[in-house]
Amino acid sequence: MQVSKRLVIKKEIPIDNSKDLVNSLDVAMAEFYCKNNKIEQGLKIFREIIPEITDEVEKNDTTNKYLNYALNYAQKLYSEKKYIESVEVYRDMMKYTGFPINVYKNIGLCMKALGNADMAIRFLKRFEEISPDKEDVYVYLADLTYTDIKDNKKAIEYYEKALIKNKNNFSIYNMLGHLYSTCYQDKFKEKQIEYLNKAYELAPSNRIVVKNLAYVYGKFDEEQKADEMYAKLMYLNPTHSDLHAYGAYLVRHKRFSEGFKFLQHRFQKEDLNNVSFPQIFSSKKKRWNIKLDIKDKNILVHFEQGFGDSIMFVRFIDDLKKRCKNVVLVVQNGLIDLFKDSKLGVEVYSEADIPKLNYDYWIPMMDLPIVCETKPDTIPKSQGYLRVPKTKVNAYKKKYIKDSEKIKIGIAYEGTLASKETDRDIPLRFLYPLMELPDVEIYSFQVDDLSHQMDRVPPQAQFTRLGNTFKNWEDTACAMNCMDLMVTTDNGVMNLAGALGIKTFGLFNRIVEWRWFKTQGEDIAWYKSIKPFQTPTSGAWEVVVNQVMEEIDKMRCKKVAEKIKSKVK
Repeated sequence: MQVSKRLVIKKEIPIDNSKDLVNSLDVAMAEFYCKNNKIEQGLKIFREIIPEITDEVEKNDTTNKYLNYALNYAQKLYSEKKYIESVEVYRDMMKYTGFPINVYKNIGLCMKALGNADMAIRFLKRFEEISPDKEDVYVYLADLTYTDIKDNKKAIEYYEKALIKNKNNFSIYNMLGHLYSTCYQDKFKEKQIEYLNKAYELAPSNRIVVKNLAYVYGKFDEEQKADEMYAKLMYLNPTHSDLHAYGAYLVRHKRFSEGFKFLQHRFQKEDLNNVSFPQIFSSKKKRWNIKLDIKDKNILVHFEQGFGDSIMFVRFIDDLKKRCKNVVLVVQNGLIDLFKDSKLGVEVYSEADIPKLNYDYWIPMMDLPIVCETKPDTIPKSQGYLRVPKTKVNAYKKKYIKDSEKIKIGIAYEGTLASKETDRDIPLRFLYPLMELPDVEIYSFQVDDLSHQMDRVPPQAQFTRLGNTFKNWEDTACAMNCMDLMVTTDNGVMNLAGALGIKTFGLFNRIVEWRWFKTQGEDIAWYKSIKPFQTPTSGAWEVVVNQVMEEIDKMRCKKVAEKIKSKVK
């Protein structure tokens, strides 16, 4: 039987418009991509579908899946050193409720790796605030605070918190000992030694630990223990910096012979940073070797490091002249006029003159104690050895120094950046009391006021700036010869005052630089005209200033007495 086509009824296939089923499919696809190394594609689908899910339970479940995949992927990127890509993933995770709080820590570590210390610390501190298990983040915070923020005291706080879960981590103990030593100098001696000894117990063959412990023992003059540690250091493949540190320790404790030999490692130190030596020092050509006989040789003595070093070690020229055929002296341009007028008995040149000079060997200036076999009790010319013509002094005095009967005191409170690193400078505010003394005039010998302290001197103070009148060190020497007294910290000005034999009060912090083995009594051995005033504890400058004030008061009384006596006559 034939059926008409028009009688056939078409049934429509129903379309399932259920969003739930589509969402489930998207979730499955996202998981598939994430499991098959197409993670970015999978995470993209997760981020698109999560807002579409209406069921709270399913939404939370899907979000947790996304966060787990994203966390693993971000950590993988971090391990591959793709830090900014890792941060992008973490940043997206933070848009979802319930993201792991470890994200704060991980972003902090990424930002640390990217060199953004401020942002790293912000995220790590946030992790510290909310994490119940925060101890592991203290190491990162400590490292960042120490290396990037340069806040050593805050770093100490974090490292000590890190010990809660890291009681056997020698590196933390070592850092704590080192930081206490750096921040507090002579204070917290027990903590410095306790932490470094603990580090040594845990890692007795660690070179850095042994060096730090040796240094601290030496700093506190515990020579027997320091000697033991330095002896051990010699068997631990010491670096040039280690050997230089040993030389400094030896000289500081009056063992010149070996000390200055070890100090020769200064040119190869691994931590020289921005320190630059003259070009000739990069070549071994014609450099003097300790074993070479120089009695028939022409020797070129070359400056190194700062002006103060040249001023201090040029004293050995006379002794060197007796040991060789001839000496030529190469110094910084700023010292040439002063050294020439001092009649040192040798020709004085600048570095630019070296190609035309005739010499067999060159010697760095600070090696001269080795050549001259110097001992602490045979330091030559400690009474002074530099001078300037009276005509130049009088001309300078007439032009720049007040014509009065007041006691004239020159001050220098700040050296180079190196002196800041070793706590040698005194804040100028501590010297304000000197400026208030009657019958006294204070003259500043600062050429560079690195911290602009002179701008804050009280307007009523007896204070005159001389530094801007100095064209070279001979001008400085002329000004010194117009003073009744110099008051200065350990810097080039102090060395010049001693070399000129000018009466000087030397201001020393509790921990001093390696060359000053004598900081008590009436002189400092290298210079007989410099009387030392040393702080009882690091930074206690008010104590030494009070002592200086008493000495100046004696000078004032003596001057008044002499004036009265002259009138009676």
